[in-house]
Order: sequence, then structure tokens, then C-alpha cells
Amino acid sequence: MRYRTVRFFGLLAFAVGILQAGPGMAQYREYYLYGKVLDTEKNPIVGVEIILRDEVTSRSYNMKTKKGGEFKFAGLPHGVYQVIFSKEGFATKQDEWRFETPQDTMLKVEIPAVVLASQSQVEEVQRLKEVETGIKESADKIRQGDMDGAIAQLKGMLDKNPKDANALFLIGMAYAKKKMYPEASGAFLQVTELAPKFAAAFYQLGVSYQELDDPDKALEAYKKALDLDPANTDAFYNSGLILFKQSLIDEALVLFEKAVVLKPDDPAFLEMAGRCYINKADYPKAIEYLERAKTGYNDPERTKFLDELIALLKAQIKK
Repeated sequence: MRYRTVRFFGLLAFAVGILQAGPGMAQYREYYLYGKVLDTEKNPIVGVEIILRDEVTSRSYNMKTKKGGEFKFAGLPHGVYQVIFSKEGFATKQDEWRFETPQDTMLKVEIPAVVLASQSQVEEVQRLKEVETGIKESADKIRQGDMDGAIAQLKGMLDKNPKDANALFLIGMAYAKKKMYPEASGAFLQVTELAPKFAAAFYQLGVSYQELDDPDKALEAYKKALDLDPANTDAFYNSGLILFKQSLIDEALVLFEKAVVLKPDDPAFLEMAGRCYINKADYPKAIEYLERAKTGYNDPERTKFLDELIALLKAQIKK
């Protein structure tokens, strides 16, 4: 009998323990969390594994998203949760959910849509970051005068992506600075084909053709550059030089004067406009331009030359 009595009281004590634990256990069913997991196109993702870990107790809770990408965690205790979303083919995502306030009754909380990027998207972003870094480093090398270093780095980038317009443009610039104009023109030509609205590529292509003594191609490239960027004074000036050399004085003058309108104090533009007026025998107009050009030069030798030229023109007018 004693034995049975002892067992009875033991069971009674256990039952009392359960009854006493009841209110305490209620705190473990405080939050009802629900939401969806979507891809970057806002399509639901089924089968995403979600793992929650309570930072304080280290308790873990896990489930997978259902049809429609939906998930729900019913009856979670309050706490701070580290959350991991994972599925093959997608980049794993981590988050922290802070639900630290105790609740007397279960509180429903909708989690904002969780978006997972595919692994290929993540890899593409990483590739673009690497390309951006490579472009910046190559540009820095060019600015520092390390053309060979820039060319070597850019060649490596172009081996991976031969149609990288930025890398092609920079390698063209590096070749041009080394006076390797056949290589430069080839690179710039590819850029114009890949990015037909990139005015700077047409301008640099014109410079390369001009250095290669191919005036017709140079003029064509400069014209396209000006169609895209009508404020490119250097394209006006270089085109004018080509036409002036071909004795097409009226056509050259039009371009030099357009450059002067955009940059009224540029001595080179003013001087070439003045030279055109000399060829047209309009000496007063030539003197006007050359006087303005003279004030813009800091080179004493150039100023002396223009003084002498102006004096000759004034003498010619007196005859």
C-alpha cells in the first residue's frame, strides 16, 4: 500500500507540475508569422527551405514553402530569430526577425515578401562587379601612363568578352597614346558598331584615321561624332584642318567659326579662322581673328609670329 501511495503522490505531483506549467507554456505560442518567397520576377518559389534559430535558446524551426511560395510559422515564442532561406539554383539569403515583445494572445504578423535571386543572376552581378573593377583599374593605368599594363589587363577582359564596349574603347585609347593607330582604329570601329550612339568613339576613330592619313574616313567619323554631339569643338576643328589642307577654304571656315562660337576665346580656333580669311584675301577680317588669337596664347614665340603676320597683313592693306 505504501508503495502505491507513494506512486499516487508522485503522479499527483507531476500533474500539479503540468497545471503550474500551463500559464508559462502559453508564452511559447505568441506569434503567427506568414509570408511568401518570390523570385526577382515576382514569381512564387516552391520548396524553399526556411530555418529559424532563436538566438537565446538556440531552438530551431524549419519548413518549406508551399504552392504559391507561401510559408507560415504558427505559435512561435517571442525572441530574436536568425533566418536562412535556401533552395538549389538560388542564392542563399539570411535575415534577422526581431519579435522580442511577449504577447498575451497570438499575434499574426505578415512578413514582407522575401525575394531570392537565382544563382545565375548572382554570378552575373559578380561578373559585372569584376568588369567594373577591371575597367577602373585600366583607366587608372592609362592616366598614370602605364599603357602596356592597361593593354595587358584589357586584353584579358576582352578574351572573356570580346564585345565589351568599355574595354574596347579604353584599349583603343591606350593604343592611340602609343601611336599604334591601326590597332586603335580597329578598337574604336568595334565600339561604334556595338554602341552607335557613343559620340566619343566616333571622335577617337576620326583622330585615328586622321593620323593614318585617311582624310575621307576621318571626316566621316567626325561628322557622325558631331551628329551625336554638336558641341564637340575638337571635331569641328579637326575637320576644318583636313578641309583647309585640301584647300577647301570656305568649308573649313564654316567649321572653324562654329568652333569659335562655342569657344570664343580658344586661340587655335581663332587663328585658323583668321588663316582662312587670309586665303580669301579678306585681310581686315583676318587681322580681327588673329588679334583675338594672339591674346589667348601664352607662348611668346607664337605671339611673336602672329604679331609679324598681322604686321604683314596691315602692310598689304596699305598697298
